[in-house]
Amino acid sequence: MKFWTVSVKAILLVFGLILLMPQPGNAIPAFARKYGVKCYTCHTVPPALNKNGYMFKRLGYRMPPDEMDGTKPAPKITELDKNIKFSITNSFAVLFQASVTDDKNIAETGATPATATTTTSSFNLDEAAFFVAGAVPETGFSYFGHYEMYQDGSNGLEQGFGVWTGGKANSSYFVKGGEMHMQEGEGTRAAMFYNLFADPAFTLTNTDPIGFALDQHPVGIDVGYTHASNYFKNIFAVSAKVTNGLDANGDAILNASTKNSKDVWADADYWFGPDGGVTVLMYRGSKDQNQNDAAGNPFTYRPTFYRAGVFGNYLFFDKLDLLGGYIRSHDDYRFDLVSPMTNYTANTYRGEADYYLKTGTVIMARVDRGTAGIAPQPTMHTRAFGIGAEHALTQTGNIVVRAAYNQEHDADPVAQMGSTDKLFKLDFRFMW
Repeated sequence: MKFWTVSVKAILLVFGLILLMPQPGNAIPAFARKYGVKCYTCHTVPPALNKNGYMFKRLGYRMPPDEMDGTKPAPKITELDKNIKFSITNSFAVLFQASVTDDKNIAETGATPATATTTTSSFNLDEAAFFVAGAVPETGFSYFGHYEMYQDGSNGLEQGFGVWTGGKANSSYFVKGGEMHMQEGEGTRAAMFYNLFADPAFTLTNTDPIGFALDQHPVGIDVGYTHASNYFKNIFAVSAKVTNGLDANGDAILNASTKNSKDVWADADYWFGPDGGVTVLMYRGSKDQNQNDAAGNPFTYRPTFYRAGVFGNYLFFDKLDLLGGYIRSHDDYRFDLVSPMTNYTANTYRGEADYYLKTGTVIMARVDRGTAGIAPQPTMHTRAFGIGAEHALTQTGNIVVRAAYNQEHDADPVAQMGSTDKLFKLDFRFMW
């Protein structure tokens, strides 16, 4: 307890001093370098996207035009950025993130409130990543690659895909193929995985007993259509992905497999007002499941799973961003091959409030609640909350420091056990 108190005080002191530091404007990430803008053109604070950043992605990494006032035809996709010459330094970027953490985990059961407690404190290299992305001038082609040089002790390709975008700036369509994040940059801000906190909201990342979660990067095809009104005040967009899905371990299927059926994801987004939006999404898929029954005997089966969700956010006075969302889960589940098939059902909700003190500085708080159960066993309850602050150390927004406390209580509906994790984290993110 003493170490925890001293660590928190020391880290808060360091964070407070950093908040008072001047903000030099030096290195900037690839897209900002290309267009000569700050990161805030497309982000509230990186990596959280704003409406302009969402549109930038929908146009195949091309900047939405300023002249979209309705007095003349919107430019074609191939006309966007045609005067910007190709530069290798504007096509790649690197990211490094390091942190100091203090983590306390308490394992629980229904009969004994606390059966085991572990506490760890450490300095960490969270991530080192390399990106290559851009649009080929005067064509509809664009590309994106994301290679993890180091993350959680491993490395490898995280994303790699090509995109063809057609139509005009106010009415465009795209076809994307390759390995891609399922929910990255998709949906309005409350539905996005990349956000102001270090980790996505529990509602988005909840993993079911068969090892399925929306937090994945499968191989597949993504198609979408985007319509925008004058000055991009209102944006309506739809997307659909067909992917290989996940294998028995819950990992993305990257090559040929015995699972011939495909997973399907669909999303509809509506942006309105200064920076508000609503998202509706669904997912249907299946996977091979390797499991043991109560006696330890292994068996396999192929469950089907469904997700349906709705999310929304609204930015008040360019200062206060309120976000909320809900996901319904309904999955097949078997305890053994003798008993009939039953279902895992879960309802998870999220709420968040982010207050921007000034450009590049934000304080945030969020809460997630959920219920999960497998008939006929009792329903389990999950809960998570977090508070934090984030500050950009440069005028461009490419160097960010963040401090946050998160507490999460997870419940296992199969074993009828739970655990509580209390994590304080100070991290530093550098993007060039």
